[in-house]
Amino acid sequence: MAPDWSSIPVDLLRLVANKVHSLEDYVHFGAVCWSWYHAATSPKNNNLKSLFPWVMLADRENNDSRGFYSLSSNKVYEFDLPEIVGKRCWGSPFGWLVIAGTDNMEIQLFNPLSRASISLPSQTTFMGNENENSIMHYWSVNKVVISSNPPNCIVMAIYSCYTKLAFAKPGDHVWSKIRLDNTIGTGFSDITYFNGDFFIAKFTGQLLVCDFSGIDPVAIEFAPSPPGVADEARYLLYLLDLGGELCMVFRYFDVIETINNISMKTRSFEVYKLDMNTKTWKQMDSLGDWSLFVGNNYTFSVRDFGYTDCRSSCIYFTHDYCQCSDQISGNDSGIYNYKGGEIHPLPVSQDLYSVLRPPLWITPQLL
Repeated sequence: MAPDWSSIPVDLLRLVANKVHSLEDYVHFGAVCWSWYHAATSPKNNNLKSLFPWVMLADRENNDSRGFYSLSSNKVYEFDLPEIVGKRCWGSPFGWLVIAGTDNMEIQLFNPLSRASISLPSQTTFMGNENENSIMHYWSVNKVVISSNPPNCIVMAIYSCYTKLAFAKPGDHVWSKIRLDNTIGTGFSDITYFNGDFFIAKFTGQLLVCDFSGIDPVAIEFAPSPPGVADEARYLLYLLDLGGELCMVFRYFDVIETINNISMKTRSFEVYKLDMNTKTWKQMDSLGDWSLFVGNNYTFSVRDFGYTDCRSSCIYFTHDYCQCSDQISGNDSGIYNYKGGEIHPLPVSQDLYSVLRPPLWITPQLL
């Protein structure tokens, strides 16, 4: 008599599902029957938060499909996604992309696996940008992050050449501007949502926090920049939650110029964690059993629970430079060993067809 797989107790199924760490195995697990599917996608399944990220590869000319490279299976999965052709995209650890285009000026949340979408306010509603044409709007939005898994989330954007901040929720009709307190004249590099607050990093390394307690939300200074970093001129800066610590990541790069080409090459990283009480930074010597994922996405971390293909104390990075010229190459990606300082290539083709819409990190989700 064949076993009745659907009769296995749901608590036991969830226990087994918590041992799965790749989306491919989740798909196989959930395909057995409905009870297995519900166990795999249950909110009680804490392991959904530790699925290993995919690289969404750059778009290709005259092609509606998009490739997603899985490091855990060493495979590229192709999905037919005409919804994102020609659009700018920002990745997230929640399985959703933020997409923006010039055709109808919409900004949307989009799940590339389920193809579900959630509308956000139009790009034309960014305060101060109403008179710009569609191309200017398209490039005016510099980075967009989401606070949590949609639809119950807040979306925050850096726009207008990295000088302004705005936020919106699904269902809103306009983007609401965030007032700046004594920060005029400086640009913003990254945003993260940490312990219920949005923190914003300036290019100088100073840290701001968004105060929503008043009528008009305002970004106020929270902590000074880490010591010594201002001496280094060429770096990118990221913020993230690393195991319950608010951390700032500096990505140092070199500029290589030839007759027909300009390229940026990452050479090292530094990570600082913030003491929330004293508001002082301390450089980290090791990332422990954590891996970081930086690039054109919400910066996030994944803990190494012992499954393969996740290199602990490493920083996975993709190309993340503002592209305004086809002379700038877009293949600065790799895996940085934080202990030893070596950079290893990502095991995926570097044939990037678009420098304007480069690869990014996304943690795939079934829902």
